[in-house]
Amino acid sequence: MENKLITEINIEDKQISHFASFTLEQQFNTHHYFELKFNHDENGAPGMVTLEKSREFIGKSLSASFGYAIDKLQTFTGIVTKVELAQTHGYHGILVVSGYSPGILIDRGPDLGSYLGKNLNAIVTLATKDTPANDLKIVVNAARKSPIDYVIQYRESDFEFLNRLSAEYHEWFFYDGENLNFGKPDEQEEISLFYGRNLHTLQYAMEVAPIKNNRFAYNPRKNEMLQSESKGAADQGSDDLIHAVNASNTVYSKTFNQPSLIRVDSNSELKDHVENEEKASISNLLRISAAGDNPEVGIGKIAEITMSIREVLDFVTDSLGKFLITRVVHTIDGTGRYKNNFEGVVSTTERLPVKHYVKPSPDMQLADVQDNADPQGQGRIKVKFKWKCLTNDTTEWLRVVTPDAGSSDAVSKNRGFVFIPEKGDQVLVAFEEGNVARPIVIGSVYHQNNADSNPQVDNHLKSIFTKSGHHIEFNDQDGGTSLTVKDPSGNTILLDTKESSILITAPETITLRSKNIVMEASETITATAGTNITYHAKEGFFKQTAKTDIELRAENIREVATNAYESYAKNVSVSADVEFSATAGSTAVVKSPLTEIEGSQNKLQLP
Repeated sequence: MENKLITEINIEDKQISHFASFTLEQQFNTHHYFELKFNHDENGAPGMVTLEKSREFIGKSLSASFGYAIDKLQTFTGIVTKVELAQTHGYHGILVVSGYSPGILIDRGPDLGSYLGKNLNAIVTLATKDTPANDLKIVVNAARKSPIDYVIQYRESDFEFLNRLSAEYHEWFFYDGENLNFGKPDEQEEISLFYGRNLHTLQYAMEVAPIKNNRFAYNPRKNEMLQSESKGAADQGSDDLIHAVNASNTVYSKTFNQPSLIRVDSNSELKDHVENEEKASISNLLRISAAGDNPEVGIGKIAEITMSIREVLDFVTDSLGKFLITRVVHTIDGTGRYKNNFEGVVSTTERLPVKHYVKPSPDMQLADVQDNADPQGQGRIKVKFKWKCLTNDTTEWLRVVTPDAGSSDAVSKNRGFVFIPEKGDQVLVAFEEGNVARPIVIGSVYHQNNADSNPQVDNHLKSIFTKSGHHIEFNDQDGGTSLTVKDPSGNTILLDTKESSILITAPETITLRSKNIVMEASETITATAGTNITYHAKEGFFKQTAKTDIELRAENIREVATNAYESYAKNVSVSADVEFSATAGSTAVVKSPLTEIEGSQNKLQLP
């Protein structure tokens, strides 16, 4: 006797007792789709081509449960997104109600997000926190528990973002009919299927695929290249799986090399990523496709498939293995007959590949500098993107592009152009290799509050200002080009191209200090002081030389020698307008072949 299928379908509070067909398509990493067809008169107004009654279904919740045993019913909850009315040849219309799993609530449109130092569980929770739990229950159980340095959601819906995280970190992501699961559940329901009874068709396939890969990444914090190569081997599994792995390695003997898709900062982290990628690739080498009529078949469940094998005069039961169901289509017709077709991979699968997901193609973004005190002293900065979004954490420490950077034999650190943006500055952020996981600051930009180009005439001024007011200005104005260096105290160096002169100005003191200083002028050197001029030689001698004349002019001139004073000249003339006095403490000697001493008015006094 054929079992009677228990079926209950409701759209909000309205039960659909009779229907022409119900189809439910379920698959990992995508929205589930349902379609319900029933006679138009089930909703009133037979023969009328109108959606007046059924339009109320739009946006409502549809719940469906079906199975042969009340305690093992398959359940599903979705949202009606479309209502169609089909009517032909004068017959009553067929109403087609279709929709998707409630994951569409987080697939509402492109969004942005910035997540610093959070693990996958926290990121998923934050990205979906504005979705009411009674509309969509999200169960988060990511295999990776450690924090991720930095993650960006870039012009992706929340669903696309979670789907990408699932693909890049090889985490399970699927709707089980009631909950949206991110990560492998702690427990999975197991069912038994018997080929020839509740399993009518079965395809068991083995295939080869490239599984050996070498991933690399650059860690700028330690200036090191990271690298990890997969083993190309199955740690566990059936003989068929091991054979498929070995065959894959034979066919695809060359290891392919690619940069890591995710941010990694250590070889151990890269090694884990490569191992997970390999596990995901291996999971696809053995697959099953089947069709049957057991309504217990469900997405994310484990199905053990057995069959009878004839041996001599008897039949024995043998297990093909256990498989994780990754895709299933349920169909119920108007007579209550149920059938399904499904696909699966080996049940030991820990990681699943995601073939189709949206990879962001980031363009340059504006951001504000939040911090520039790099704890590792590498000149990096933290910024916050100019985004209005639910979660907008500051970034990790980002490197800053500069016209020249490096070291040399003579300069081990900071050779090049060292300019680190200040806190509050607006900067432009790009992404290395077009990868949203690798932001880098490429420059700063002015805006209305901090730019003033009014002094410009034909763009004649170029300048460098520091935050305290130190200033270098290049003036290319016709007829008056110059270079000026200033500081906030008024110290100035002016290179005047028009006058072919250099002017050095200081409010207080100018000091020249060197082992040797040479001052040379082709014409004139002039030294002027408002009060005093002092020359002082600590050791050695002080020498003044002129080709023609040396002139000293002052109200009073005093020359003092602590030991001896000598003057040599072909002719010496000393004159005084009023009085001339020469004094010696002991002896005065005037010596020459002829000595004349004259006094005015024929007088000469000797003591």
